Amino acid sequence: MKYIKYIKSVILVFALLSQQACSEELLTQTPDHVISESLVVNSVDKLQNLLNGAYNEISSGSYLGRILYKRAAVKGADFRFVKTIYNPRDYEQTEYRYEESGNNNGSAENLWLQCFKAIGNLNLILDNIDTAEGDDSERQQIKAQAFALRGMVYFDLTRTFAYPWIKDQGNAQGMPLKLTSSEVVVDRSSLEDTYGQIISDLKAGLGVIKDDTWAVGSTKYITKTGINALLARVYLYKQDWENALLYAKEVLAVKGETDLMGVDSYVFNDYTSESLFEMSIDSENSVGSNGLGAQFDFRDGGQGDVIATQTFVDLLQTYEGDPRASLLTEDKEGTTAAFVKYINRAGGSGLSIHNVPVIRLSEIYLIAAEACANGAGSGDPEALVYLNTLIDKRTTDFETFRATESGLDLKVRIAQERRRELALEGHGVYDYIRTGADIGRPETDHVNTGVNINNLNVSATSPKTIYPIPASEIEASEMEQTEGY
Repeated sequence: MKYIKYIKSVILVFALLSQQACSEELLTQTPDHVISESLVVNSVDKLQNLLNGAYNEISSGSYLGRILYKRAAVKGADFRFVKTIYNPRDYEQTEYRYEESGNNNGSAENLWLQCFKAIGNLNLILDNIDTAEGDDSERQQIKAQAFALRGMVYFDLTRTFAYPWIKDQGNAQGMPLKLTSSEVVVDRSSLEDTYGQIISDLKAGLGVIKDDTWAVGSTKYITKTGINALLARVYLYKQDWENALLYAKEVLAVKGETDLMGVDSYVFNDYTSESLFEMSIDSENSVGSNGLGAQFDFRDGGQGDVIATQTFVDLLQTYEGDPRASLLTEDKEGTTAAFVKYINRAGGSGLSIHNVPVIRLSEIYLIAAEACANGAGSGDPEALVYLNTLIDKRTTDFETFRATESGLDLKVRIAQERRRELALEGHGVYDYIRTGADIGRPETDHVNTGVNINNLNVSATSPKTIYPIPASEIEASEMEQTEGY
């Protein structure tokens, strides 16, 4: 791949300065000269700086800080662009309308580049950490985080650029796996091998990371419980229900029902009691109006160009006293369909100064419920326990709205609860794709939005649901394009 080979010199230096430029040749370009690695990666302290740079790359607007989460929202059934769009981004409209192609791929190229920049940083750390001078305890924690973060980044690439496991299981096309800073990678692995590497990286981190402290703010870094949570998510996507439940239970052994936000304590801000891992955003790494919060809130100069569909508004208003419905506020059309989950903590000047959740405790309850509903543990009765534990925290009339379903109806109920609970947290369309559920978008939800009526309803396994490999990558490395493009 053209985008994976350049890291060894330029990215290495720029990451330490927190000023990494976006190289167009991140996978296979050969450096014109050699920069002494001893100046950059010869100490644990310097590698810690490089790790901090990787966290910043992951939190940027080209990755978790906007593109991935916004894409997940607008390609699903619950969000749409407003009729009169302020500062429209044509590439995002392309995604919303399901009109991507190899040459017109929405935000695909930016996300691809950003993910491999982060992977480049992490590979440099892993290549040099064992021989770097410094405290061995710090060395092990840096190493653990680098492994776990690499696994997470590859997972996000995989669920975005590869068909879901449900389609062809491990036989489908996976990702190019660049695992050192020096190797050149031009071939895509199988989906089986890709998931194997993701799980291997996460487990490698889990094997050496220290126990959690649970100090406020500690979850801005990947932790032991955070890795267990990510493993539960990865196994859920892989439809390995037993392991999804196993790792969910590892989380629930240390964070439980009392840590869930309740009806009277539901405040979606930084480092809540449900935080397992989140990206820290402050004035130094915020991207302002290009950040996540500004996409959904037009107040104080935000763009607010994505609002909830009536279908989602109705879903939020199902339960009596559901605190999630209180996140609905005035939108740019003068109705109450702006779903403001991310509140800028710095006032109008910041726009998107708020943390970005990677994974929360409520998701773990839903993972455990879904795993059991698909045969793990004791099946539906155990699934209902996990699901109802969360529902009890989201309504003032639990007895009326208690889940009692079984079989397919229970799976539908869990999917609905994921829509309510995890909206705008990077799930959305991915939940349709990974479960093989076709995406149905009622025409009444998308009037005057520019969406072609033929693109309202999309098959879960259609090429339209996943990004094509960017054309510039295909040109540079002759990598195999995704089937269907």
